[in-house]
Amino acid sequence: MSENRKDEIVEAALKRFSHFGIQKTTMNEIADDLRITKANLYYYYPDKSTLLGDCIKFVVNEMSKKEYDIIQANEGGLLGTLFSLFELHNNYAKDYYMLSLYEKAEIIRELSMQCMVQEFDQRNIQNLRILFQRAIETKELILTDLDMATKAFHEIIKGLSMFHRISDIITGIPNVDNTEKILASQKRAAKFILEGKLISK
Repeated sequence: MSENRKDEIVEAALKRFSHFGIQKTTMNEIADDLRITKANLYYYYPDKSTLLGDCIKFVVNEMSKKEYDIIQANEGGLLGTLFSLFELHNNYAKDYYMLSLYEKAEIIRELSMQCMVQEFDQRNIQNLRILFQRAIETKELILTDLDMATKAFHEIIKGLSMFHRISDIITGIPNVDNTEKILASQKRAAKFILEGKLISK
């Protein structure tokens, strides 16, 4: 099984999913874009769910590498690094906004997809813990319960994203302008939450 061919399929599927949405994209259309037969496509991906899983993994893995670089650079301290991460997520949300509406699709109810979302959340929580721990060690941040603070911060930031996208998810009508509202809300929330906990240097 050619990994290069699978990469090509994922790339073509991402273009379709991102532009038209998951539910409105057919395997036939993806095969046509690649100029291969539907049978050839099904040889690599037996169903849309499996293909979607690899598409999400591709985007998440690509974003994870960039997140790692941002965390390692630690430019602007804790708040500056958080803002850079928010901006990175915002850029990906713009590029893959239709893909981010997969919560509405029946496909997300599959156990494998639910596990993937949970893994994504756990990775975000772990990144936050690294940031907060480093800020505590460098005496930039005061926290009494690191784990509780990390989980609560993650829930609030994720909740803000869902808040601004809820109408899109319910109606299925995308509004990519919501990404800027999400970014602004997340930055405001981070400033508010960390106010009084950040130590001026």
